[in-house]
Amino acid sequence: MNINNRITDAYKNIRSDIYKTPLIYSPELSERTNAKIFLKMENQQKTGSFKIRGVLNKIHNLGEVNQDNILVAASTGNHAAAFCYAAEKFGFKGILFLPESISKTKLNAIKHSDVEKILYGKNCVTTEKEAALFAQKFNRYLIHPYNDIDIIAGQGTTAIEIEEQLPEVEKIFVPVGGGGLIAGISGWFSENEKVSVIGCQPVNASEMADSVKEGNIVPPKTTDTIADATAGGIEEDSLTFDFCRKYVSDFTLITEEEIKKAIAFMVVHHHTLVEPGAALSVAAALKNSDLTNKTVVLVITGKKINPDLLTNIMSSYDSDY
Repeated sequence: MNINNRITDAYKNIRSDIYKTPLIYSPELSERTNAKIFLKMENQQKTGSFKIRGVLNKIHNLGEVNQDNILVAASTGNHAAAFCYAAEKFGFKGILFLPESISKTKLNAIKHSDVEKILYGKNCVTTEKEAALFAQKFNRYLIHPYNDIDIIAGQGTTAIEIEEQLPEVEKIFVPVGGGGLIAGISGWFSENEKVSVIGCQPVNASEMADSVKEGNIVPPKTTDTIADATAGGIEEDSLTFDFCRKYVSDFTLITEEEIKKAIAFMVVHHHTLVEPGAALSVAAALKNSDLTNKTVVLVITGKKINPDLLTNIMSSYDSDY
């Protein structure tokens, strides 16, 4: 079954349990770029990010899940929130592996969940490996954050909505971490020559862009980024690497200052909270000089941002806008 058929089936599986998130026009971004810029507001999705799409599709495809099942996941935050939501919705027991570096904001978002939480590892690749070993050892189902065709198909349902909401779209900017979202979106549009999909990553966490350039998956970077949702590297033999290598048109790398300015921009002009990883697509559009007369979608992936970080950013950059 090709990826488009899988994405179509995924949408049938999950559409009654998710929001069809708004696609809104941005006059200010459009003016600054001489383009028609639209924002796909996945920060308004259930659990605050696109991640719920993949988790719900994976669990649907597992078949009957009940209280005797124990499912395992690993996450830096948004996948964790989706996993906890699904555990409550479907009534299964969960064990969630979290990197020791998880932000307090994202940890607080799941603190009331009954899912067992285990802090392990300095980065998400290490955490994901431990979760996979645990699931294999104890014969549990693993709900991977990105390296799973059901997860990719679920995230790809975002592309169905974009196509329905804006058939004339020409460019789509997508934040990239492990690559599940961009794999699904680029896979969906892979046969449409009119649409190019551009990956957006921090300079300090550019593993997918670097891997595509090198032709093999590179190790996790050791530099820090405020865009924690996109940091930590890519699992060896990840399906998402192959999707990105085949279907992603280009990558744009974003500095830490550009991320902060994009967060401030969204607060000032759209009165909207976005987490640093979600701001990557906005930052990419603001620095891109090749959008004139194009119809562009920026995927806004999540909203969980540390309040202290937000305060610091707004005190430094709100006057810029």
